[in-house]
Amino acid sequence: MRKTFVYGTFMLVLILLLSFAYIFFKTFTKETFQVLLSLKRRYLFLSLLFLFLYHTFDNLRLFILSRAVNLRYSILYGYMMSFVNTFGATVTPAHVGGELAAIYMLLRKGASVHKVMSIVTMKTISGMSFFLLGLPLLIWHLYRNPAEILPVLEIFSAVLVISALLYVVVHYVLRRNRDKPSVRKARNSLRKYLYYLKIFGYKRKGYFAASVISSVILYVCFLLIAPALAKAFGKEESFGELFLAQISLLYAIFMSPTPGGSGVGELGGLAVFASFLEPFELGVFVILWRLISQYLSALIGGIFFVLCLLKDMKQ
Repeated sequence: MRKTFVYGTFMLVLILLLSFAYIFFKTFTKETFQVLLSLKRRYLFLSLLFLFLYHTFDNLRLFILSRAVNLRYSILYGYMMSFVNTFGATVTPAHVGGELAAIYMLLRKGASVHKVMSIVTMKTISGMSFFLLGLPLLIWHLYRNPAEILPVLEIFSAVLVISALLYVVVHYVLRRNRDKPSVRKARNSLRKYLYYLKIFGYKRKGYFAASVISSVILYVCFLLIAPALAKAFGKEESFGELFLAQISLLYAIFMSPTPGGSGVGELGGLAVFASFLEPFELGVFVILWRLISQYLSALIGGIFFVLCLLKDMKQ
């Protein structure tokens, strides 16, 4: 896991540097720096508050699922887990590292593998509930705004093309190295994970329902970061319009084969937010939005992750 996160961090930084450089040279002007100096701080604080609420409900859903199988830890440790999970999700394709990080952090509390796998499985399923519930909203929004269909299709097409290329590369590497111990170990781990998915049956439906509600609210808080940030730029568009405009991008980011949706989030943000901002405001808005909504939490989580690793290595 450590090597995966190290390689993922390297790829993330590389893609981010390229994406931010592209945005800078494409959109930054003298007016851009004037906009930065005139940002409304109370709305900037509001966007950070929505980020805190995102982590609060992320903490809450894992806390509820852990209580369902009698695994106990403090609320503060839950917040630390939320940040570490964000770090893991940000440095791995399709956010799968968030689940790996959750497994590591829960195992640190002395839980059995069976308990941890059941908790993380239910966490993943509850998170998927938002994307199922949000699909009608996405279709309705595109129906009302047909001009956005093409940018959305472009984003999803790019994700599919990159995913197909990565699949071919990974399949080729696995076939060439199928007899190596590390590859056999990875396959065995995957079989065990699928085995737990098949045998797991949740008995406490109320706990799972509460985790689904928490998952929906946390993604709502995530989607409210951009509208709050737009207010900081002095924009008067309703929260609802900006909220709905992001849903397609959220799907693309979480499907992206790049670490944490890097590249897809930045370039997709240019397309999605273009109709809400002036050209000289667009680039800096997208950069701030990604920093607040994703990379700030990942940085904090990365620090917590390293501290946990150092502590565990000493013990």
